[in-house]
Amino acid sequence: EALSGQEIENEFKGLTENLQELIEEQNISESIDIELHPEGIEIKMEGSSLFNPCSAVIKSNMEPIISSISMSITDLLDNSNYTDYMIEVKGHTDNLPPTFCPDFETNWELSAYRATGVVEELLVSGIQKKKIKAIAMADSDPIVPNTDEKGKSIKANQAKNRRVEIFINKFD
Repeated sequence: EALSGQEIENEFKGLTENLQELIEEQNISESIDIELHPEGIEIKMEGSSLFNPCSAVIKSNMEPIISSISMSITDLLDNSNYTDYMIEVKGHTDNLPPTFCPDFETNWELSAYRATGVVEELLVSGIQKKKIKAIAMADSDPIVPNTDEKGKSIKANQAKNRRVEIFINKFD
């Protein structure tokens, strides 16, 4: 069991290093953050790097990045002794309702479509359906406050809260 735990740790550490190299090679480390945690790997992608405002269509320059992430996952994990992982893709928005977005009535809807778009790109690139799920978070889990103590919007914080997170969990 201890050896198995070490193998899992090594697989996830190797995958994290591989993903970080990929992001650095593509010169997009300002918009994508990758961290190894005890539970697995977290990839945070800025919403503005992935999508145009009011859109859930992935920008064409980001499709190959997501494809490379998918291939790294399948190459390293599916071909290892450890294949018991689950990928959660979470779409997040800021606190402002998508009032001027003709295709989305709520932040729940916008975050669901954005998470689903990333899931679909990962699937096309080789992730197995049984290994992945899309989760809409809307504005329920901000990483920084959307507003100041007086209720005034903090635009830089709102931009940080608009994101997609990919969690590669060690156990499903």
